[in-house]
Amino acid sequence: MGVYLEFIKISFSQKFVYRMNSYISAISSLIKMLILISIWTALFKGQSAISGIQLTDMINFVIVNSIIGSLIYSNIANEIGSKVVDGSISTDFIKPIHFKYYIFANQIGENLYMLVFNTVPAILLIIIYSGFTWPYQTNSLLLFFISLINGFIIIYYFNYILGLTTFWMTTSFYIDWFMKAFFQLFAGTFVPLWFYPDFLLYISKMLPFHLVAFEPIAILLGKLSWHESINVICTQFVWIILLIIVEKLIWNKVEKKVIVHGG
Repeated sequence: MGVYLEFIKISFSQKFVYRMNSYISAISSLIKMLILISIWTALFKGQSAISGIQLTDMINFVIVNSIIGSLIYSNIANEIGSKVVDGSISTDFIKPIHFKYYIFANQIGENLYMLVFNTVPAILLIIIYSGFTWPYQTNSLLLFFISLINGFIIIYYFNYILGLTTFWMTTSFYIDWFMKAFFQLFAGTFVPLWFYPDFLLYISKMLPFHLVAFEPIAILLGKLSWHESINVICTQFVWIILLIIVEKLIWNKVEKKVIVHGG
């Protein structure tokens, strides 16, 4: 575990080299949140609630979703694809570490940097601008954190599995593009699933993306009962087990294949 913590620290510190990118990202995060809050404020104008959701719920949703979004961002598929194309993955395979956890550690380090230096400053300004209430019961916090950790595991494994397919496709560009498009549509993070039409809601519930951020936020906001929250967590565990099995099956194939183009 210690060696992977070092990889997280290294990945975190490497981002300091590109400080201008951090400033631009922080400004972009601020503008994005301001736009979203302005849109929801305009939509709720003259209405106390829409589908049982109040404006304060949506403002809090935007803020919490921005925090989670920083932590679940994943460039794993592209990173693995690049390593396959340039051949550098061959050196990764001979390192005395597990490739999967090495990739995860790098991504976690980048995401923590993004959270601390990009998202948090923007959120502090948003809280000053629009306010942030905390009407949630303490007992929902434990369920929220459990579901949040499960959501991280799901999205990291999903992206890792997609990244492994580049051993056959030799590119991750289209995979990563489709993944981001599907996530935006079915995860309920841009437009919450509360406002989805029935057919889109049905499709979203059949996929794991809504379990990554939307359901944990719904638990935190008190939109799910204790029983519903437990069902969400159990469903997350089922998906995690399924993804682990799929990952191991694909990894066994990868170990036998290992065809790279640069090395």
